[in-house]
Amino acid sequence: MRRLGWAALLAMAVSICGCGSGFYYPTPQITGLFPQQVTAGSQAFTLYLSGNNFYINTTAQWDGVNRPAVYNQETGQLSMTILDGDVANPGTGQITVTNPTPGGGLNPVQVSLVINAPTANGPTITSISPTSVVAGTSSNVMLTVNGTNFASTDSILLNGTELNTTASGSPLELNATIPAEDFASESLAEIAVQTSTPGLASPSVKLPIGPATNPVPKLTSIAPTSAKIGTVPPGALLVLTGSGFVPGSVVDFNGSPRPTGYASPTQIAVGVLSSDVATGGTIAVTVVNPNPGGGTSPAVNFSIQ
Repeated sequence: MRRLGWAALLAMAVSICGCGSGFYYPTPQITGLFPQQVTAGSQAFTLYLSGNNFYINTTAQWDGVNRPAVYNQETGQLSMTILDGDVANPGTGQITVTNPTPGGGLNPVQVSLVINAPTANGPTITSISPTSVVAGTSSNVMLTVNGTNFASTDSILLNGTELNTTASGSPLELNATIPAEDFASESLAEIAVQTSTPGLASPSVKLPIGPATNPVPKLTSIAPTSAKIGTVPPGALLVLTGSGFVPGSVVDFNGSPRPTGYASPTQIAVGVLSSDVATGGTIAVTVVNPNPGGGTSPAVNFSIQ
């Protein structure tokens, strides 16, 4: 287990007590992304940032707009929420990180997440089994991936890392054993199929890693709370704050499910489409947790004015 350095401990103390200590935050630096690339059309997932000078109050930006981000004190990594809409089209997403004052600030060096174009007759995932995993499980998990245009040389990717994969059946299905250590904590993992050609992979699908029994979520606030008619919010998303959120949580707009990204038990994000803000009105925003357990939160209104 990684221990916190004196700087991280001191920064944590300053953030809690607000006292003067003479501590100045250094500028954060990204040294790696996991995964480094995805295929356009992928579902929402958690992007892991490795680097230097990350703290519990370090923030991460996607194309200049803040995203929910969580610092892992054990690994030293920062995780940030990536939504379906972010990776809908080929291109790149620019990642930056910022530390608070005193000191700190935005590191202007951008690190790119590459979004590759899908190719004709490339692999496509239609289903995975299991569809979710219990966080903290002590057993390895056999993952089965079904789809189209698979080859016997294809490999399953977990968060961009290639797994030892076997192929069987007709049509082909792919199987891989994932060690229990990869399910140590709650997260929204991504599963993709990589071909023997570098950069050619399927769009990824979600693999929620969550509690054995889901709580009933509670939604306390959304940000922003309103938008102008015809104008999506910055980053085309809402950030939801509350409690009881899980990697399998889904945000509903007026009862209709929307692509949702998980950050932590107290924060999730949801994409906002241009059609959502095309006319004036009020959208009832709720959070739905799946079985086992689960339930629906009370609504918080998002106003289009």
